Amino acid sequence: MRTLEAVKARFKQCKLQLKESKSNIVYCKRNQKKHPPFKVHYVSFTFLGFTFKPRKVKGYFGHFHLGFTPAISREKQKHITRTLYKMKLHRMVHLRLSDLAGILGSKLRGWIHYYGKVRMSELHYVFRFLNMRLARWVRNKYRRFRNKHWFSAYRWLKETAKQYPNLFVHWQYGFMP
Repeated sequence: MRTLEAVKARFKQCKLQLKESKSNIVYCKRNQKKHPPFKVHYVSFTFLGFTFKPRKVKGYFGHFHLGFTPAISREKQKHITRTLYKMKLHRMVHLRLSDLAGILGSKLRGWIHYYGKVRMSELHYVFRFLNMRLARWVRNKYRRFRNKHWFSAYRWLKETAKQYPNLFVHWQYGFMP
């Protein structure tokens, strides 16, 4: 708590103010043998859409150690999936698959370039959801898939992704159906 008081005092000197509800001291757990003598309250925090928390990190010479690194936060993943859901892609049956790729291209590229810079693998939840929405589009678009199990449409999408791996931006980064 001394650290937080010192930060508040320094901010006050600069005529700035800390918001109590958003300010806390986070313990960045490391691979150290001595741990602090106090009980740790916060071991992660969210800032600018990223959650910083202890994760396994590959270091020099291929050894793994515990690092404090960022990745896309759960809230942002849910926000992106809600955005994709609200776009109602499965209802755009009048468009071709390439047209859908054009509509989604700039959004996907933006999300990948912002959230994928530090830990691309954490975006799998978002792109799995998108691939499921595309499978729903396939079911609605093509009559032969309407009365079949959803996986048959998903299998068709898989084959299409193998034939045209550069069609969707997330397919180019390896998030194939």
